[in-house]
Amino acid sequence: MTRQDAEDYIYASYMKAVPYLEYDMPDSTKRHPEYTRDIIRRLHRDNTSVSVTGSKGKGSAAYMLSEILRLYGRTGLMTGPHIRSFNERFRVDGGLISDEEFADIVSRLQPELDAVAKGLPKECFISPIGIETAVAESFFAAHDTKYDIYECGKGVRYDDVSNVPADYALINTIFLEHTRELGRTLDEIADNKSYIIKEGMKGIYIGRQEQSVSGVLIKRARKMDVPVSIYGADFEASGIRYGRDGMSCDVRTARRCYKDLFMPLIGSHQCMNLALAIASAEDIIGDCFCENEEETERLRTVLKHLSWFGRLSVISREPVTLIDCCINRISAENAIEAVRELGIISAVFIIAIPDDKDYLGVAEAVNDAGYDIVLTRVSNPYYRFEGVQEDMLKKHGIECIYMASLSEAISSIEGPKVILGTTDMLKEIG
Repeated sequence: MTRQDAEDYIYASYMKAVPYLEYDMPDSTKRHPEYTRDIIRRLHRDNTSVSVTGSKGKGSAAYMLSEILRLYGRTGLMTGPHIRSFNERFRVDGGLISDEEFADIVSRLQPELDAVAKGLPKECFISPIGIETAVAESFFAAHDTKYDIYECGKGVRYDDVSNVPADYALINTIFLEHTRELGRTLDEIADNKSYIIKEGMKGIYIGRQEQSVSGVLIKRARKMDVPVSIYGADFEASGIRYGRDGMSCDVRTARRCYKDLFMPLIGSHQCMNLALAIASAEDIIGDCFCENEEETERLRTVLKHLSWFGRLSVISREPVTLIDCCINRISAENAIEAVRELGIISAVFIIAIPDDKDYLGVAEAVNDAGYDIVLTRVSNPYYRFEGVQEDMLKKHGIECIYMASLSEAISSIEGPKVILGTTDMLKEIG
């Protein structure tokens, strides 16, 4: 099995079922995490595991936490999606899984997975993320990791990552998203993601949320008898300051206040992600976490070298060009805030968001802020771009220009620009 064979195999069961799946099917009828439950639990070891969910920022928080935990032991990280290579989804101490090891692990898992797939109804499939989780478990075990972090997919209740018996959970801000699969209301989506909280966990850490979402999450935590730490009450970022090269802030937790932390990432929300990561790391590591000034300085050094492409990343200084994986209004407002705080007087916003995401909410936020809009698309044929967006914006009184490709839009605009869209656009920009 080659590396490409391994990647193809991960999607094979799903692709076989695609012709029999309806576009509007909810996860509750489409997905079957029980197919990989026994495999994942067999592979799981008795080390410290963390699951991470949310609507945006879960990948950033997972990455930050992994970099912090690396100070105290070998750390595995599973995230998605990838940008350039599928291998990016599996890391140990920041290093990607090799092509050879990836292919070898999938090859060894194949007989067990084939046995599960045999005889499944034509509309049923083994979830790609279930196979990815099994790969991550195998990869982490081979490298004897002390801490493992797993980013959930869009949901949790019907997500195979929920099969991991995690000790801790991080729940970043939850928005109204993926309504076809997760639920029609914010509370329904919060309920889906609340299933990350399980009986026996040592702690959960809840990022900034709408009041109704917090209520759903806290209710679940009480039902499962799991200790809860909440942003704004038990930990928070304060003194948030923008700089040309990144963000500075203080982070207050139940134990102490970490002053003047700097990271080369853009956006106040990244400071909130950092607070979430540090608050959880304190409990995971225990009393030896930053127990003296030398240890605290090591933390500062780690933060100064953070790099997470596509999350309000500056990809050009002349002219200033920002890029962000943004598919909803709230994320767009974070980008708009960053543009203003960085002192950019005027900029064109390039929007490459599929039809079934909140492109209209993003455009409304950009338009309300007074910026010009260029609509475009990504080249991946699996994303829905059916030519309706330009007319929809005009119906809402929003002026825009349409360009047929992302590359054309980027090359045609000479001044400062902000590129917002699905993560697939990162592959085109590189």
